[in-house]
Amino acid sequence: MDHLNALQQINLSLGNLTISGFSISGLATYVQVPELGVCFDMGECPLSALSIDHVFLTHAHGDHARCLPRHWQLRRMLGNAKPAAYFVPESIRAGLEGWIRAEAQFEGVPDEVIETPIFHGLTGDATSVTLPYRKDLRVRAFPVRHTVPSLGYTILAHKRKLRPEYKELTGEEIARLRKSGTDVQVHVEEPVLTFIGDCDGVTLLEQDHIWASPILILEATFLDAGEEELARRKGHTHLFEIVRALETIDDRVACEHIVLKHFSMRYARERVLELVAAALPERFRDRIRILL
Repeated sequence: MDHLNALQQINLSLGNLTISGFSISGLATYVQVPELGVCFDMGECPLSALSIDHVFLTHAHGDHARCLPRHWQLRRMLGNAKPAAYFVPESIRAGLEGWIRAEAQFEGVPDEVIETPIFHGLTGDATSVTLPYRKDLRVRAFPVRHTVPSLGYTILAHKRKLRPEYKELTGEEIARLRKSGTDVQVHVEEPVLTFIGDCDGVTLLEQDHIWASPILILEATFLDAGEEELARRKGHTHLFEIVRALETIDDRVACEHIVLKHFSMRYARERVLELVAAALPERFRDRIRILL
């Protein structure tokens, strides 16, 4: 089936951002947002990913993680001296370093010259971190339920806005306050995009802040009726659980675009489109996009 080619990227234009990548369960997941300079997961490493300076790894499963070392190696091989910033769950950081060392040893690299990337370990404690090469952006990690430790990520725009108490003042009055040393602005963080690699359906309500992001990228591994228990056992989301979350959050769903991905290999492309269209509440259908 043509839609199972992991290097055949899908491109979605969502407002002023482009979502470019691939995600089929068990094969590979990588989702690039070139305008933000970020890539989520690295189950494959197409050449288009090499210009991406920030990589966010959600968890250690191979279809999401196996090409992270390749990204680092290819950038160096092709002369990109800038070290990419790799954000990973803190719980797997040491394992990642060991994996890259073991691979280098396997290739015959002497121990004394082995290098590893610098990994930024995150715990999902809701603290926002500034992106090294995009000072206008921050990331906030949060824990999600899966069969192994896993994080979701929200990219935030960091801005300064006029304090509410000064909104009714004229420009001249604000200028006088500034001249007198008054800080008339406040730092704010506004969600731009949220990405979850793999998670179960419970996460969608436990982490209900995700529905405030203009763009929300979710997995929908299982789609057919009767597969709900299978989804629960595997730590994945069933389409019916996304529907349930939409109906529960209802008017508080602020997402302009909800991107579904990570479908099981068992479904033909036409079957995915058919099942998604049949299950979604009509009032949300125009917000749903399929990464397929």
